[in-house]
Amino acid sequence: MRFSAEDAAWRQLSSEYAGRWSIWRSDAGRWYATRLTRSLSRIEMDRGLIMTACGESAEELRALLTAQEGLTGQTLSS
Repeated sequence: MRFSAEDAAWRQLSSEYAGRWSIWRSDAGRWYATRLTRSLSRIEMDRGLIMTACGESAEELRALLTAQEGLTGQTLSS
């Protein structure tokens, strides 16, 4: 069975962020990820954390998730 490039990208992202983000691609072709952890507090959201990220491509979504995970580390240590 052959997988499309989008399927391969989804598998890679899902593997990289397993247990932390649920990742999917919309019918319109946009990429989304929603946190699988608890809801964010108002303070966390004020610091730039988001519950759901959206990108035009798998690469754009990966960049957003990487940035979010960097903010998560800063938020927890602050």
